[in-house]
Amino acid sequence: MPIQAFLPVGPVAAVEHADALLELAFLVTAADGRLAAEEAAAFRDLMGRVRGKAVTDDEVGALYARFTAQLEGSTCADRVKAVAPKLPPELRESAFRVALALALIDRDASPHEDELVDVLFHALSLDLDRAEALAKEVRVALSPPPASAAPTA
Repeated sequence: MPIQAFLPVGPVAAVEHADALLELAFLVTAADGRLAAEEAAAFRDLMGRVRGKAVTDDEVGALYARFTAQLEGSTCADRVKAVAPKLPPELRESAFRVALALALIDRDASPHEDELVDVLFHALSLDLDRAEALAKEVRVALSPPPASAAPTA
């Protein structure tokens, strides 16, 4: 399933809410210290969807630079705790799903990303059962398809 399945349905009207959702997604991808090509492409798609228009490389780069600067003297976990409560309740599940999908999109699980997703769950004040259901949905959707059995001769 492509990352688009986890993106918000349409643009996020309030700029501060759009930026909060984007920063949370950025933080999860930054947690392991590297940005995989799949993560960068998915983030660009997310940014376009949230902003309601196609985005340029310069716009993506400027947002990365801004979020990176906001991390100065802080940790990803600290920023998640500061940013997540700014999201209204109706965007919190979307933010969790998107963040988890971005963490898993490169199929390279990182303990740092896993820890940050846990921090995000708490910072968003999600119900445990609902968060587990969302996480299972994302993991199943992003799991590689089962290998088909090779024909025998």
